[in-house]
Amino acid sequence: MAVKPISRRHHYLPQSYLAAFTDTGLRGGQFFVLDIQTCHSFCTSPLNVGAERDFNRVDVEGHAPDAIENALAPFEGEAVDAIRRVIDSEAFPTDSDWNLILNLLGLIAVRNPKLRGSFNRSREQVLKQIADLLVSDKKIWDRRVEKARAAEEDISDSVSFEDVRRFVENGNYGIEFHPQGNLRVEFHAFDQLLPLLGRRTWSVLVAPSDGPKFICSDHPVTLAWKGGQSGPIGFGLKETEVFFPLGKHVGFYGVFESPLKPVVRCKPGHVATMNKRVAWNSERHVYSSIENFFVWHEGQVREVSC
Repeated sequence: MAVKPISRRHHYLPQSYLAAFTDTGLRGGQFFVLDIQTCHSFCTSPLNVGAERDFNRVDVEGHAPDAIENALAPFEGEAVDAIRRVIDSEAFPTDSDWNLILNLLGLIAVRNPKLRGSFNRSREQVLKQIADLLVSDKKIWDRRVEKARAAEEDISDSVSFEDVRRFVENGNYGIEFHPQGNLRVEFHAFDQLLPLLGRRTWSVLVAPSDGPKFICSDHPVTLAWKGGQSGPIGFGLKETEVFFPLGKHVGFYGVFESPLKPVVRCKPGHVATMNKRVAWNSERHVYSSIENFFVWHEGQVREVSC
């Protein structure tokens, strides 16, 4: 019996979700990808974007390294099926489909390289501050070593306090974080986020049949203040709007107050406004089914070419 190979390429954006933004609407379809860092573009399929090596890897005895990746696949499939039913009907989802879509939205919002990188940079800064404290005084270092050895940590006598202090003060080192620890934090954040999403009133936004179309990005869940406010923002704050593109013709929009109708037929300016948010929120890539897409800029609908 053949052994199933371990998956190393993990998609933080499901291919079947991204497929709705391709020219055919299928996973094998093509879309334009705009690299906002280089301003270059290329055409590809969902297989080649929205993924990182070992992004969901775990090292737990009795489980394969790709156990989380495989466990998420069935749910992602059900959620994307729910999205496709909304796309096909241009109607508000059923209760069960609404629940699936919100769960996928929440997972994408908290489990992505952009937030993971930000979180890890904060952790690294804290750990380096702790290291600086440990080598600031030999008595502090000796006490910590003694406690560590009492906890059966293996600390060699061959490395002196002076060696460690020189190493830390030199600062020429980095700290690597295992995806397993990130996943634990991200799933905890998801548990906190999902009830906040559920308290919002949601609407299906439908793009005009003659355009423009919605775009997607590598960080497609957007959160914005209403009315041009500024400052720190969070999913639990009033007067904020969440937008999540479901496909090139349909999006999902949620607020706490002054809700829209369950289904809203958008004007070109509405689509362009949401596209601006999606593009601005991207980490590196914007995905469009057509070469030229539209964003709201300086009070007008402006065309952006890939």
